[in-house]
This record gives sequence, structure tokens and C-alpha cells, in this order.
Amino acid sequence: INREKDITAGVLSVLNFTRIVFGLENNSSLLSDIIGSLHAEETIEKSLAICHRWPDGLHIKVEEVYRIPLFERSLKRVSTKYSKPTPDWFTTVLEDLKTADSSAAIVLTRYPEVIACLRLCNVAGPDVFVIFNPRPTSDQQQAANLTFNTSLAQTVQRLCGILPEKHDPVQGGPNWRTLPGGHCYGDTFVPRAISHDAQALEDSLLTSSLAALSLQAELSALQRENQILTTENRLLENSVVKFEEELREEKIKAERFGPSPATGKTAWGAVGDSPTSQRTTTTREIDPDREFPHHSSTGKTPRRPFGDSSASQRTTTTHEIDPDLEFARSLQANFDAEDIERQYQTDQLLRTAQRRYHCGICLDDFPEDDAVHIDSCGHDICRDCARGHVCTKIDERRFPVLCPVCMADHTNPNPGTVSGLLVQLLGVSEEQYKTWEEMEMAQFSILVNCRK
Repeated sequence: INREKDITAGVLSVLNFTRIVFGLENNSSLLSDIIGSLHAEETIEKSLAICHRWPDGLHIKVEEVYRIPLFERSLKRVSTKYSKPTPDWFTTVLEDLKTADSSAAIVLTRYPEVIACLRLCNVAGPDVFVIFNPRPTSDQQQAANLTFNTSLAQTVQRLCGILPEKHDPVQGGPNWRTLPGGHCYGDTFVPRAISHDAQALEDSLLTSSLAALSLQAELSALQRENQILTTENRLLENSVVKFEEELREEKIKAERFGPSPATGKTAWGAVGDSPTSQRTTTTREIDPDREFPHHSSTGKTPRRPFGDSSASQRTTTTHEIDPDLEFARSLQANFDAEDIERQYQTDQLLRTAQRRYHCGICLDDFPEDDAVHIDSCGHDICRDCARGHVCTKIDERRFPVLCPVCMADHTNPNPGTVSGLLVQLLGVSEEQYKTWEEMEMAQFSILVNCRK
């Protein structure tokens, strides 16, 4: 496995390797046979095969990977530890493995490294430690993926070589399972007693199916929410563009009616200097601190004479939001949300709508529930045409009753026939069905007319 690939692929491989080892131990009681099977290249390839189909860039925690039925059915997690990868800590976790009643394994995770260390019970001698490293570093050989050792001290030394205490955090790693100071996690697993009968496999399949359906429901909900948010973002972007255009227009108007360089008075102030003028003043100013401009309400104030130049530049300014505009925007937003909901419901109805068939007899389209399928030839015709055709042939005492579509095709050497089950489903009368049974029996008997 590429070390730059998602760490989830490494977790999949080490958990799958642990599952395979526990399965070999369950099938064989001899430790030599188990070690011989682990030396086989087929075992390594089988352990790594599960992660080759995993897409890049998807990050999933070890807990979530363990919860899938494949691992949860065969492995049991008993503890989780984390600390700096020091020799003392490795010694402690390996001694904890030896206290288990059966073989045990610990999955050590520190981005981007993930390895598995298993302790295999040996009744006749010392226990065997197996280290599985699915993606060695560039300076390690490919054969270093699997290491066997009976010495606890040498096993600790090997683990310290793979996970050194001095570690530089990898930039861009996932924020989960990352601890300060180069800490690493250790998840301890023991084999779970499983049954290989058909009922156990069916239960596992049912659990997987329910999990897949749950994920599909969550995906549909997220897609629906994403569609709504995308539409809302588009509406907000359009509003931003509209507000920017209004802001530019207001700035142009503000510059047009700005103070005159010759008199120091505004154009509206010059009109107000006339003593006989009773015109009202209308001002609109833009607050530069606001991101979006708000339309100011028109305030009418009576003209008053300007005593000096400073008083002549005073204007009446109010900042109010147009309630009609806000109400219209809220109505438009509600309409867009309802339209998205209606479109989603329409799509769902179209997906679940019945398919329509074309009847080759009456040349009409009909829904799937009204279709009559003739198994011998595979033709679909509507129920009314099929009932009329069968009733007519029964009244004429024609047997077997051929498919009407096949009868119209003179080039078909093997036309389909109507079965007795289909005649029952069509709902013919009781007398017609008795006639049908007589015609069915006639093909297996010889008709004898008694003269007496």
C-alpha cells in the first residue's frame, strides 16, 4: 500500500489480516501450520485485497471501520489506549496481550503509519508475536511486511523501529486520531466466537443490507439539503449583485448632488436660499460602513433660512428598511423553497411511478398493473384484450389458445400459448372455465361416444 494513501486503507488491511489469522487459528490447532499459512504469499495478498477497492481521499475512523459486519462479527474490541510510543509503553501493551485467555492483537495507529501486532498462543512453547506492516517505508524491504518473534524485548525493539518516539507530524493529515507530541493509539482485539452456518450468514447479510439502506437514506437527505442550500446560495448571490448595482447608482447620485466647489453649498441648498421658496428637501445618503445599502425613506422638512455656511450643509437623513421590499423578498424566498420541495416530490413520484406498456392489440398504452404477461412468448397485452381473446377462443372451443400478438405475426413458427393459471387470473365465467378444463383434459384422453 502506498504510504501517501488514505490511512483508512491501512486500517482495512490490518483488521482484515487480524481476522484471517484468527480464522486460521480457529481451523487449526497446530501453531506450525498457522505460521506456515502466514508465510504464504496468498495470505498477504488476501489481506491487502480489501483495500485495493477503497477510493482515495475518504477518511474514516478505526471505530467506524470496525463496526462493519465483516469485522464486528469476527473481532471483539476490548480496550483502547494512547500514549507516546516509548519502549516502556510497548512493553506494557504486549504484556497486556499475554494476559488474555486466547490469542489477541493490537492495532497501532499514528498517521500515516498503521500496523498490527498479534500474540499467538503456544501451548508447547513460548508465544509467538507477529507484526504486520502493510506499507513499509522506502528504506525497508517488501519482505519486512511480516515479522515473527518469540522474544518480547526484540518485538518491542522492532515496534520502536517502525514507530519511533521522535516523530514529525505529517502536514495535511486527518484531524482525527492525531494527538500532540507524536502520540499513537492502540486498539486491542480478541477473536469472537462465530458460527458459519447459513443462519449466521443470513443475519450478517441482513445487517449489512440495513446498514446500506441507512446510509442511502442519509445520503438522500444530504443531497436534498445540498440542493436547497445551493438554490439559496444562488438567490443570495443574485441579491448581492442587485445590491451592488443599487450601491453604484446611489454613489453616482451622491456625487451628482454633492457640494459645489464655487459656493460650498449643495444644489438643493442653493434652491433653499430663496426667501420665497417653500419647496421641501429630499435627501438620500449612503452609509459607507454598511456592506449593502438600504433605501432611505423620504423625509419632508420645511425649508428654513441658512444663517451661515456650516448650517447650510446640514441635511436630514434617515436610514430605514423598506418594509414592502423585505416582505417581497421573504415571499420570494418562501416561494423558492416551496418550489424546490415540489420539484423534489415530483422527482420522487416519477421514480416510483408505474411503467407503461403498449398493447399490440388495441394499440393503447396502459399501466404496469393492467399488463398481462404471457410467459411462453414474453408478450405483454392489456387485461381487457386478453380476457376477450381467451373468452372468444373458449366459446369457439379452440385449444390451445394462442397469443394474439404471435397470431398476428405469420413469420413466427412457435407462437406462445395461454396457460391455465393465466385463465384463472383473467376472471372468466364459471361455465367458460369448465369448458377450459374439458379442453385441457381432452389433450390427454380419447373421446368415446357411447350410443346407448
